[in-house]
Amino acid sequence: MRLFSKLTQASGLAVVAIAAIQILSATAASAEDMYGAISTDEEGQWGYTYNYPTRAQAEASSLKECGKADCVVRVWFKNACGAVAENDKVIGWGWSESETEAKAQAISSCGGGDCEITTWACTD
Repeated sequence: MRLFSKLTQASGLAVVAIAAIQILSATAASAEDMYGAISTDEEGQWGYTYNYPTRAQAEASSLKECGKADCVVRVWFKNACGAVAENDKVIGWGWSESETEAKAQAISSCGGGDCEITTWACTD
């Protein structure tokens, strides 16, 4: 009977240890995620942020950096890059793990042609 009790305790401790390792691993992985965001208004004012631990913090900071009441978050990104492109009539944005691809997506969503990148940012 005592042998069974010791085996049960050892098994229970092993399960607890495995669960603790899984929790710590998940926490470490999510701690590595970094967020960024880019906000603009219709007149070309912009604000960008990167390396924030949450999307909400990155978005709030980009709106603050933009500095106008009519600024809106155009793009947010996690462990990646974001970019905004504009011409006189259209604003486009994109994101990707690659700075080059994020900029290409922004130009494309703006409509190409005379659209130019006005701001971009990447997380570390």
